[in-house]
Amino acid sequence: MYHIDIMTLFPDTVGDVLSESILGRAQERDLLRINTHQIRDYTLNKQKQVDNYPYGGGHGAVLQADPLYQCWDHICRQYEKRPHTICLSPCGKTFTQTDAKRLAWEHDHLILVCGHYEGLDQRFIDECVDEEISLGDFVLTGGEIAAMAVADAVCRLVPGVLSDSECFQNESHWDGLLEYPQYSRPEVWHGRAVPHELLTGNHAKVERWRRKQSLLRTRQRRPDLYEKLDLSSKADQKLLAELEWELSRPPLPQPVECRPAREDDLDAMEAILAQAKAALIPIGQWNEFYPAREDFVADMVRGECHVLTCGGQVGGFFTLTAQPEPSYDAITDGKWSSDGPYAVIHRCAVAEQWRGSGLAGEMAAAWEKLARGMGLGWLRVDTHRKNKPMLGLLRKSGFQYRGNVLVDVPPPHDPRRVAYEKRLKSL
Repeated sequence: MYHIDIMTLFPDTVGDVLSESILGRAQERDLLRINTHQIRDYTLNKQKQVDNYPYGGGHGAVLQADPLYQCWDHICRQYEKRPHTICLSPCGKTFTQTDAKRLAWEHDHLILVCGHYEGLDQRFIDECVDEEISLGDFVLTGGEIAAMAVADAVCRLVPGVLSDSECFQNESHWDGLLEYPQYSRPEVWHGRAVPHELLTGNHAKVERWRRKQSLLRTRQRRPDLYEKLDLSSKADQKLLAELEWELSRPPLPQPVECRPAREDDLDAMEAILAQAKAALIPIGQWNEFYPAREDFVADMVRGECHVLTCGGQVGGFFTLTAQPEPSYDAITDGKWSSDGPYAVIHRCAVAEQWRGSGLAGEMAAAWEKLARGMGLGWLRVDTHRKNKPMLGLLRKSGFQYRGNVLVDVPPPHDPRRVAYEKRLKSL
């Protein structure tokens, strides 16, 4: 059993906090024992006074050495081995996760001494205290908050207190990194969607995303920790290269919203279309006549055209239909995974200013959500073999290559397309 004894002027407050939730249940299971001791009970002064004016003058008062010693000695005499004693003081070493590990694994009994007023008589510290600990570069009115923080950080590392070691090994500061962002249900809240990678069901992709986000957070928020990291592995070097490129792109305004396209979106959609055609006409994906404004209008009438808005501005568009695509029946060099109903993606593009910002990933997530909402189990799409951005998005989003198809396009455009599909798992 791990023991912590806390010397304080406010034992009820400290004890009540540390007897709740996880630590309370751990004490009920005899994994921990946290005791609090009222320092005033160990003074010979009839008024229970434990402080006095400092020698040399100055403001405030100092906790006297003898009441502290008598309390400390009473605790020590209850155990065969002298407990490791810590004074919570702004003059101490800044507490870190490394210290929490050390105290949890190298000791089985701690005494935490809560300072107050102007501090403790130095003679008690010199005689009884093994180390001084601070929460950071600021001053509190007393050491109770710091003692509770240290006790909580240490006790949760005691074997059995948490259900599994992974509960703390993936958290901030465990390995020098800050923890990645966390998300729960619902999938979309106030227009903000859960990152697509967390919805794939692919554990390797999830772990890669989490590592990448931890690196990014640590770099942005704690450069002092980031500088100490060993990022020499090939996997980390690849993640860092991706981060460098992504950080060079403009930030994606939030929230990103996917909604049915409206007539008043057409001008913005045509502007994005012109940008996309500049890249896709040379490779034979689209031509000067297709797609056109009339195609979007027809898609809107059928309720199949959608736009993605960034901060209220149209940043991309796509068409998603449950109507079977005839050209997919003649797939070659492979086959579809299922004959079941599917959704097809047509005519999609992202505004040039948001390319590389993550908007394309938001669009891929919208495809899946809409298709699942239609009760469909598969997504299918075709693209030109030279359309590298689209191919990259499909692979990143979990689509699988299934074969080749021929689409109906006027000569001299290349009708050959590569076909991809993705199975949609219900969430």
